[in-house]
Amino acid sequence: MASEPRSALHRIFSNTGFLISSRIVNALCSFAYVAWAAHTLGLHGFGVLLLITTFVTLVSDMTHLQSWQTLLHYGAAAFEARDRRRFMPVLGYCMRSDMLSGATGLVGGVIVIGLAGSSLLGWAPEVRKDAAWMMATVAFMNTGWSTGLIRLSNRFGLAALFDFVSTCVRTAGYLVGYLLHASLEFFLFIWFLHQFALFVVTSLGGLVLLRRQMGRDIGFFSCLSSAADIRGIWGFTLRVSVNQILDALFRQGGTLIIGAILGARDVAIYRVTKQICDGLAKPAQMMIPSLYPEFVRFRDNQNWQDLRHVTRRLALVIIGFSVLAFLVAILGGRAILHLMLHDNFAHELPIILLMVASALLEVCIIPLETLLTVMGRLAIILKYRLAVIALYFAILAALLTLFGVTGAAMASVICSVMIFALCLFLAARWISPRWAARYGEV
Repeated sequence: MASEPRSALHRIFSNTGFLISSRIVNALCSFAYVAWAAHTLGLHGFGVLLLITTFVTLVSDMTHLQSWQTLLHYGAAAFEARDRRRFMPVLGYCMRSDMLSGATGLVGGVIVIGLAGSSLLGWAPEVRKDAAWMMATVAFMNTGWSTGLIRLSNRFGLAALFDFVSTCVRTAGYLVGYLLHASLEFFLFIWFLHQFALFVVTSLGGLVLLRRQMGRDIGFFSCLSSAADIRGIWGFTLRVSVNQILDALFRQGGTLIIGAILGARDVAIYRVTKQICDGLAKPAQMMIPSLYPEFVRFRDNQNWQDLRHVTRRLALVIIGFSVLAFLVAILGGRAILHLMLHDNFAHELPIILLMVASALLEVCIIPLETLLTVMGRLAIILKYRLAVIALYFAILAALLTLFGVTGAAMASVICSVMIFALCLFLAARWISPRWAARYGEV
């Protein structure tokens, strides 16, 4: 019995290690390409670039069905058993979900830009034009089925490699733009290319893994046409997707509000500061793809004791990492920010520390939300998240008018605390021995 939690922890940290190595390389590259774009476009132009790409990402996230979670939830056993009859319908469903969500996002984004780009977002006509053609990117941002196959195959090194390929495209393109003093449209096109490159390599990788597991005679269109008649599959997909939609609203919607209230320059300051702080917390955030399959195994085996053991060990790792992240932020945060923006602004260190605190709270939420998703407790999380996010936008608007960018960081921390408190309370019956005994989860 003792070997099971050790092996689970080994798989979690081993797979997370692959993803962390990729993110370290990506973070180093991002320091370069963000600086190149900021220097070429200026802080205002760079802010416009961030506003457009943030809007595209928000639309993709809000219309993206989380099909990889569906594939793991309904197809893990069939994939391991090489059972085509049970696995192919689930995979076909996930493929169609990705295509449907991509098309919905593309059309919906263009409509929103036409109707609300000026009145609600405060964009000039040239910004709306650039944002409209950039919506084509949404069609290539959904890789749920192939990502699910990578995770089912335990090939997290491939995910790291594909991220690296995409980052190389973006870094090389931004360097060319920096050397040529290119326009905003050039940098937007490079952003489109890096998303398209990630889509191509991830899809090809997923297809190769599928053929290795299920047979080389399987083709893309045969998968796509496999009908799925699985009870509850739509409900599960929508529940996990709504949770991600709310998370996207929390992460991306605030940027658009800052742009509408404070302007593009403050958007650049906020997003780059957030990027630095998220980068400090990113290694811990990379655990979620590794956590989900392990928690599913514990649930299927009704192994609550080992689940609690693994969760406690993860908590210790996160606490230790949080202390390290705060030290790095205090000692080097301002230097990194100046290196990337080549500009100064008020209250730099307090903003950095607040943003690091928010990022680390989100890290603490990750294993709790993953556990609650596996245990079927998403509905109550969604209700609470919806209320918190509505409150977040109200708090954000008020604090922005009072404290500027510092107010945005404060609002982020307040809402992260509320979501963390709820998840901890709901997950107590599985991670606390006393609560587990009360509910019979022993």
